[in-house]
Amino acid sequence: MNLFGRLLLVLLGAWGTHKKPFQHVFSQHFRVWLHDLGWRDHLPNYRFYSFMELGRYGFWHGTRLAQSGSYNVRMIAAQDFTYLRPVSPLAKFRCDTQLIGWDHKYFYFRHNFYVKDKLVGIGLVKEACLSKGKVVNPKFIVGSEGESHQVIEAWQTLQQRLKD
Repeated sequence: MNLFGRLLLVLLGAWGTHKKPFQHVFSQHFRVWLHDLGWRDHLPNYRFYSFMELGRYGFWHGTRLAQSGSYNVRMIAAQDFTYLRPVSPLAKFRCDTQLIGWDHKYFYFRHNFYVKDKLVGIGLVKEACLSKGKVVNPKFIVGSEGESHQVIEAWQTLQQRLKD
């Protein structure tokens, strides 16, 4: 229920503002509630993925790309998270979501998590948009070609090595 409530707040915030460009960094503020805690009384790694999803919801609806009709389903192809510092109970934190690029098939997002302007975690997500079960080229959704980015290139190389 808490995730649903947070989702509603994110969507209301996105719909209540002007359309943002897709290069914009989307910031959302949250608080760690007791039901968010893991066994060691801090925000566990797996909970960060929920906040990353909320960050991307803010992106898709804040840019109005979710309503474009270019796709009907988003699918996560890969996720990675680096946990830097613990986040204690009742702490306020910020999630900055940024689209760092795209290739012919995937969008690549970076999520930075901060407590009092201290970086506590970094998440990377590779996501595809589908229409009628087929992947939609991101160029057709955002209207331009993607740029090369070191993080994307490194991630693609690593994933190719894992497949070999």
